Amino acid sequence: MNDRTIYGETIKISDRKLGDEWKDWTGRITDCKTPEQSGKRLYLYIMLLAIMGAGLLLFLIWYLVGPRLQQLGSWAPAAAGIGFSIVWAGLFLWYILIVVSLLFNKHLSVTIGKREFLITKTIPLVSRLAKRIGVSKDRVGNSFVKVVNNLVKMSAKKVHPCDLMILLPRCLNKEYIETITNCSRSLHIPTFVVAGGSKARELIRKNKPEAIIGVACERDLVSGIQDVLNSVPVIGIPNKRPEGPCKNTIIDLEEMEIAIQVFLGKPLPEHLTLPSNS
Repeated sequence: MNDRTIYGETIKISDRKLGDEWKDWTGRITDCKTPEQSGKRLYLYIMLLAIMGAGLLLFLIWYLVGPRLQQLGSWAPAAAGIGFSIVWAGLFLWYILIVVSLLFNKHLSVTIGKREFLITKTIPLVSRLAKRIGVSKDRVGNSFVKVVNNLVKMSAKKVHPCDLMILLPRCLNKEYIETITNCSRSLHIPTFVVAGGSKARELIRKNKPEAIIGVACERDLVSGIQDVLNSVPVIGIPNKRPEGPCKNTIIDLEEMEIAIQVFLGKPLPEHLTLPSNS
């Protein structure tokens, strides 16, 4: 665990190398393909369960400490109950704003001080709850990335091509790398093929992009988005792993094209349109 500073913010991060996130892989190809039917609703449903669970926990704490608070005065239990209720109501209201944002395609952010309260704050709790109810890490991660992508697309500001960065994994199929880099080179978008999270963060610190398009497995994307989303908007594109993790992975090129268009604020020229492989 190391302290790193990204855009003036010190955060604790664990160095990740290529394939580290797949140490628990069983070797079955079916275990590592991009999960199907992992839409935005999955993450939202589990997040709602987590918020309801937090409400029950706050009530239990209030119920247990109530008699001791009574010693401070008859007003103390009621004051604590109101305080806990405000905290839970705030979380629930924030959740409703996220859902409304996704339904009506309008990003309704909540700020605390000068910082936006990001959905990335919920991923540790949601992941633990998902594991307990039998939902795989990849399905949760895939759904989380889709939620974040939608929120980012709603609020994305147009950036100059030189201020956009595309990060591709070393495991991506060479033909896909060539196709994407040829397009990005013509658009003057800095594009890098990286071996893992440590190298990616190093490039981000060095180049200071205003927006990032990252390609990786769900596990690396979730970790990477947590690292930098508070400082720079990120659109993540989960790879597909027909031959297992870290080997000849592929992506939906249409997703890459859409992501580029979002940050550039305009469609790609016809001669640079990425071929569809869906």
